[in-house]
Amino acid sequence: MSILAALAATATLGFYLGRVSVRPTIRALRAEITRLDARVATLDALLRVAEYAAGHDRLTCLPNRTSATKLFTVRALLSWPTIVALIDLDRFKHTNDTYGHHVGDDLLRTIAERLSLAAKERDGAAARLAGDEFAVLLNGGDPDAAKPIAEILDLLAKPATLLTHDGEITVHPTASAGIAVFDGTYGDFDTLLGQADIALYQAKRQRGSHRTYLPHMRMPHNAGRHGPRRHDQHPADRDEQLDGEGTA
Repeated sequence: MSILAALAATATLGFYLGRVSVRPTIRALRAEITRLDARVATLDALLRVAEYAAGHDRLTCLPNRTSATKLFTVRALLSWPTIVALIDLDRFKHTNDTYGHHVGDDLLRTIAERLSLAAKERDGAAARLAGDEFAVLLNGGDPDAAKPIAEILDLLAKPATLLTHDGEITVHPTASAGIAVFDGTYGDFDTLLGQADIALYQAKRQRGSHRTYLPHMRMPHNAGRHGPRRHDQHPADRDEQLDGEGTA
């Protein structure tokens, strides 16, 4: 065998032995990369879940106040006119007290689903702020800001079948709304919610109705943030509780 042939054979053998010797290392590295990829994917999934949970209501899965604020802020930065409606269920406390909190929760989920669909059909979004209080953000181009909100209230008032410990019941939910309009130039979400809240107080004087905020409107000093509508203090509430036991 010539010297060149011997050198070639030696190189070939060395290359082969080298590949054989590093194969376990390569396999180990590949396995570690796979494990790392899985961990990264798991961490990424956990972060997405945490981000979703931070921005959504646990009971209804609607966006929460934080998400609604972000959405409004984006619209304000783009100078998009926006209708902000604060929607509050009528006599929700009575439903809870009569049928139990699990029925109240089912009603909230039903209302949330209806609100979400109605808002999306109008290129808007719905959010649950707290308790039985929801917000809807819609495009503000329509000169009659109250019209789409009135339509949404009609949808919410459709009968709902709920399951109690004693069987199914049919309730006839109603909701009232306060409306504030952002013209695309001035105002933040808290300001618009405050205006809508004042309008909602006025709307609660006649259940199932809506009012649009006007500068002369005021919240009574003794009403508090959620005054009579949150604690059933309005005289009409007390009258209905006496005559309407068994209906929600």
